[in-house]
Amino acid sequence: MTSDHDQLVAAITTTVPRLLTTMEAFEQVQRNSHPTRFGELAGMLAPFHQELAAEVSAFRELEFPSDLNPLREIIDSAAEYTLRACDGISRHAEGFGEVMKAMRAHCRAQEIIYSLAPVMTPVSQYFLEPAARENRALIQQMQAASSRDGVGLMSAQNERGSRGGFSLFIPEHLDPEAPASLVVALHGGTGHGADFLWSWVREARTRGFVVMAPTSQQDTWSLMGEEHDLPALLSMIEQVKSMWPIDPAHIMIGGMSDGATYSLIAALKAGSPFTHIAPFSGVLHPQLAMDGSLMHADGKPVYLVHGTMDWMFPIETAQMAKHELEAAGAKLVYREIEGLSHTYARSEHPALIEWFNPALTLPAD
Repeated sequence: MTSDHDQLVAAITTTVPRLLTTMEAFEQVQRNSHPTRFGELAGMLAPFHQELAAEVSAFRELEFPSDLNPLREIIDSAAEYTLRACDGISRHAEGFGEVMKAMRAHCRAQEIIYSLAPVMTPVSQYFLEPAARENRALIQQMQAASSRDGVGLMSAQNERGSRGGFSLFIPEHLDPEAPASLVVALHGGTGHGADFLWSWVREARTRGFVVMAPTSQQDTWSLMGEEHDLPALLSMIEQVKSMWPIDPAHIMIGGMSDGATYSLIAALKAGSPFTHIAPFSGVLHPQLAMDGSLMHADGKPVYLVHGTMDWMFPIETAQMAKHELEAAGAKLVYREIEGLSHTYARSEHPALIEWFNPALTLPAD
């Protein structure tokens, strides 16, 4: 019995780190993604894919006692989605749809494995910024607080396949007596909040702020024609405020691609609750100048990020947005990232968070 138990423990402590390493390798693919580079990136990912596949195959041959089956199922399911993610990149030549499926599979893997963060230190470390991963006091504080009600991952009618709800992350160790900063993160076209939330969980958990990731009412945000999303967004924020104290001086809206474009539309309204705007790889919608909304950019903090190799919205669109926002009086930070494609520049988060709220520092060891 002891031998069997030792074998299971050894398998778990080998498989989980291999899984997390492969997930991190996949993140590198995301950061460097460009249609012309997927062959190269698939080659970089291949050894991680192969090693995880072999590890998972051996793991699945083990017999677990019934009380450990839930743990086995979590590890197995997260690994399965990670293998699908890797496979999608390897099949990039079949069309960009395979790559998009891969990105979504990676998000599912994160969602599943996160449930082990309270009991497995390597998983908890994965969901921290690298500079905080050796902060044992922080990890212990999070694990001790994980059983609290009303914290962690939550969803308000935001199951995949549905639209119009939102996903929410409140760090387990967040102080309920201190109003928290709120980041409202908008996905790209045809995306989903349950996926885009994972672009921010690591930073929110490390520094201590709330993240809300809504899903657009339709396939994408209200960029043309009738406005569907803003009333829902404002209602969602009020719902979050009823659940947790939010600092009204630090409510940032931002997003990727269509989400970036819509973040400017939503925030440049009279009486907008959004104090900061962070559009990544989007455009400044012509509607803002046509309906006079651009005047609300006067004095508004905006952190505009765009890549020089963006294949969807060329860098010139960002340069024009920079000119118009500055002319309108925005307090603009403009980041033109050399070599970045049409992908989410998560590497900008540390500087962005410092700009948004300097109090959100890395916790001391």
